[in-house]
Amino acid sequence: MARFNPYPRRTYNDLFKAWARRNTKLLGLTTAMTLVLLAFETALILTFVRQHDFRWWILGVFQTAVVAVALHLLNTAFLAHECEAIWKLRGAWGEEATRGELRRAKKQRVIWGWVDSIELQAGDLDHLVLSRKGGFVAIDSKWRSNGTDTAEMARSAARAKLRAEALTRTVLRSERGGHRAKAHAAAVRSTVVVWGPVRHNVPDGFAVDGIEFIRGQQLRTWLQNLPGEQIDEIAAKDALDRLRKFRSRARDDQAAQATSGRSEDA
Repeated sequence: MARFNPYPRRTYNDLFKAWARRNTKLLGLTTAMTLVLLAFETALILTFVRQHDFRWWILGVFQTAVVAVALHLLNTAFLAHECEAIWKLRGAWGEEATRGELRRAKKQRVIWGWVDSIELQAGDLDHLVLSRKGGFVAIDSKWRSNGTDTAEMARSAARAKLRAEALTRTVLRSERGGHRAKAHAAAVRSTVVVWGPVRHNVPDGFAVDGIEFIRGQQLRTWLQNLPGEQIDEIAAKDALDRLRKFRSRARDDQAAQATSGRSEDA
């Protein structure tokens, strides 16, 4: 199974690669200094520490510490110069935390499944979940230290709902057969799942403009209590398969466009 790599994480990685290309001298200098320190400490430990298995443990600890400090300094320099990077990183944390809750919800038979990071022309969907009786849920994951932008988060979730409705209408066209038609016509809800320090301040039932905000650790309970008609397993699998295929095609198309664009620039 492919490793989960949410859109904010991919954008974060792209920002880092671009920053690294602009700062090759800094990367080279840091690498050279790290190698010098590794060589110095290795010679020092091998010279002054007695021949014993414990010596290799000390050597490993010091080498790991030097490499960790070098990587931390590079990451700090990157975050200091790329203001957008920290927002992308926080977005990735939120999506990854939500995915962990969804994994547990599926194991507990609360949901049939979900599709991550569906990229559309109008924007992306963090998670499109198919619950067992509540239909589709478009989840907008947010990692926040404060709750000053709740109105904007609600607008973002409302836009995600519209995108999810358009997607399900297009990809999950109703077919003959009661079970499949029922799944494909299932309603789409939208919610904001809040992570980070501010999640402790989200009260039960809190909503803005009809968009409900949920503390991350309450997501499974919220999904379990959704009202609605039970969705058949065969219909659910068919719907999820179609959505995954759509996501794969969309990513392939974007990759082809990116390759074509680089070829034209060259």
